[in-house]
Amino acid sequence: MVKQVAMVGLLVASIATPSSLRASQSAQFGPRCLHSSSETLVNQVRRQQALAMAQSINRLENPGPRLYPPRPRAYRPLAELQNVPTAPADFKVQFYTDGPTYTFSLKDTADPCHYAIFSDQDQGIYEGEAVRTGARVVPAEVP
Repeated sequence: MVKQVAMVGLLVASIATPSSLRASQSAQFGPRCLHSSSETLVNQVRRQQALAMAQSINRLENPGPRLYPPRPRAYRPLAELQNVPTAPADFKVQFYTDGPTYTFSLKDTADPCHYAIFSDQDQGIYEGEAVRTGARVVPAEVP
């Protein structure tokens, strides 16, 4: 009888272990990022389209060499730039200019890791993901 109970216990444990292991692995490793080393061809194409859009915006905002002596630039809003490719599916574009500077981001709203592309008037294009360690509230110092 003790032997039968032990066998049933082992059988139940072996059946439950794989699903428990998968659940603990997914909780341990977090969400599956769309633009990681396992990026699918579809997501790779979307990312490359977003990078092409960023390059196009920078090229259109900076059409020629800087003049000497340098004159202040007057950057235009995104709506005034012609021939900018459209954002890929699920990418949200934010663009801001105050005239002498501009900045923009393209964020993949479908990516659980919050992949994004950023750039500004210096024309460097940056790719990254949101920090996953959690946010921390820091109170402002009152003078």
